[in-house]
Amino acid sequence: MNLKILESVGFTKGEIKVYLSLLELGETTTGSIIKSSQITGSKVYEILERLIQKGLVSYIIREKTKYFQTAPPKRLMDYINKKQTELADQKNQIESIIPKLESIQKSTQKTQSSQIFEGYAGVRTVFNLILDSLKPGETYQVFTLGDELKNDRVVMFLQNHHQRRIQKKIKVQLIANTKEKKLLQKHLKYKGMNIKYCKDPVPVGVFIFKDHVATFTFKQKPTAFLIKSSQIAKSYKDFFTNLWKTIK
Repeated sequence: MNLKILESVGFTKGEIKVYLSLLELGETTTGSIIKSSQITGSKVYEILERLIQKGLVSYIIREKTKYFQTAPPKRLMDYINKKQTELADQKNQIESIIPKLESIQKSTQKTQSSQIFEGYAGVRTVFNLILDSLKPGETYQVFTLGDELKNDRVVMFLQNHHQRRIQKKIKVQLIANTKEKKLLQKHLKYKGMNIKYCKDPVPVGVFIFKDHVATFTFKQKPTAFLIKSSQIAKSYKDFFTNLWKTIK
């Protein structure tokens, strides 16, 4: 049995041990549970109380002694459904305050700023910002990721990004070195993507959108360098546009 499933939905290891012991023992007292689960008495009482609160354990008192038993295992689904309902409520509450939080952030943001994001989760934050900043039909510009496309995890990461991009009907222009043509044709053939190839060296891993310029590297630790500056973004975009026009 894969007990990590229970851990993933919020059970502690102690709760799992006590719950399984009680399943195997049937109706019983704390003494038997302590012996079977090998958990100390004080902790067993705490765990039983938590399992009772979750609706997975009940008890009766006979001759001043508590006898515990598990509810039918299908009650686990009731527990999961309750968590899903609570999570949905929390999501709605968070969504309701996001505009206010964004307003507070916007009022304190500088006209120019720079940030560093590390790890795939951090890099994903910047990729999400690209899509969240643009409206359907708008375009962002990219200078190729180059050899990064030889990394299978990077390719999968980009596939997920472009699937979202296509859903949002956002377009992308990409300039790459001619030497990378086969690699890009293999991994980056997506709707709404226009690629041109240049014989001369070009910057690597640069994304230009709105008043932002993001530079990505996936070697060793995935990292994104994000600059917010209308002046810098315009400079990069002008360079990209002029180069785009010269490439046939």
